[in-house]
Amino acid sequence: MLLDWLAGVPHTLAASPLFRALALALPVAITVAAIAGWRQRVEGAGQLALFGIVVCLWLGLPWHSTYLELQQASLVLSILCWFWLLMAWGRHVLGDWPAPIWGHWLVGTLLWLLPLIGTIVLIRG
Repeated sequence: MLLDWLAGVPHTLAASPLFRALALALPVAITVAAIAGWRQRVEGAGQLALFGIVVCLWLGLPWHSTYLELQQASLVLSILCWFWLLMAWGRHVLGDWPAPIWGHWLVGTLLWLLPLIGTIVLIRG
């Protein structure tokens, strides 16, 4: 599913294992931070953790359809879910002071690294 999701990205980015790992690590880090926040009874962290688990499972599914239309629908759904999870995390962090801060610091670091690594991969070709 992650490879399908990266099909819309320029070929050099999709071929980079580091960029692909960072793209998948971001939803995992958001989910881990939300689960840790849910354990500390942070408001809204439970819903974020649940959706994060669903997105991580969806991106990790090895499901491939033979129909082009289903492949395209899967790609669109994957991209929308990835961005929606990122936006939900942003609302969660900006709306409250989330706990534990280490989990959200990890997500912020990945958010900083993803465009940096993407730029390096594109420049190196």
